[in-house]
Amino acid sequence: MAMKKVLIFLDSDSLGDTIACIPYVNKFFEDNECEVYLSIEEHFIFLFESSYTNINYLSRSYDLNFDEVITLIPSFTKNLQLGYAEQLGYVSGEYIKPKLNFELKDRPIKNKYVTMSVHSTIQMKYWNHPLGNQVQGLQPYWNDLSSMIRKKGMTPVVIDKNELFGDSENFNGIPKKCQNKTGMSLYDTINFIQHSEFFIGLSSGLSWLAHALGKKVVMISNFTESWYEFDLNDNDYIRITNNNVCNGCFNKIGVDYEIDVWDWYWCPKHKGTERQFECHKSITPQMVMEQINKWL
Repeated sequence: MAMKKVLIFLDSDSLGDTIACIPYVNKFFEDNECEVYLSIEEHFIFLFESSYTNINYLSRSYDLNFDEVITLIPSFTKNLQLGYAEQLGYVSGEYIKPKLNFELKDRPIKNKYVTMSVHSTIQMKYWNHPLGNQVQGLQPYWNDLSSMIRKKGMTPVVIDKNELFGDSENFNGIPKKCQNKTGMSLYDTINFIQHSEFFIGLSSGLSWLAHALGKKVVMISNFTESWYEFDLNDNDYIRITNNNVCNGCFNKIGVDYEIDVWDWYWCPKHKGTERQFECHKSITPQMVMEQINKWL
């Protein structure tokens, strides 16, 4: 008798979403007698082939028939990974740290360095400065943090895909006081992360990638709740927040707010006021340094 074929379709093209769901897709295979196929963006498949070998990976275009299809949709109201787990039948699941295995290549920089990702997919997620569009192209908060890290004897290295990113009214730049390694292939980005002392980023795909590669991660994220991304008990994880200002709106989507995916400047409570993006404007470089000094 042929084994049951199950297709799990991830309804997201995000790197972070993809990494988050993988451990429970693998657990689904382990707990069920079936062939598991996972449909994700084709350019991410190589990340998982040698680490999660039980899964059959498919791009978005496939010509196969399945006995069952499960569609995974990102959750806003619970931990991202555990939202996927629930859709796979694990209602009381515990966080499973994703693990990606890649052979180390040659060290790209001789001295000690810290990798950084400053870009994201909506302005709210950025480490915004109180002066807004006037200075966001120069990224003064990231620039000040880069100076502080250099004084500790480490080189800050930005590894984003783009040097500039945003919309027609506001392109966010990268800090001048960092080493610019934007535009690398994902293979080279992985190598830079693996050899770095730790990674500093936002709630975005490269933070998930560093986390899955087993690196220490500093995440500047006040627009999400602290429980949304990784396990807070992980000693290799520092989350930078400020609960004294408006925060966590992202995890009230579908409850208190509806997100406008076409609005780059979406801010559900304070758009168009002085308080817009205060969640991240209120976090200073000094606040970050106070928490990461132990890793420097």
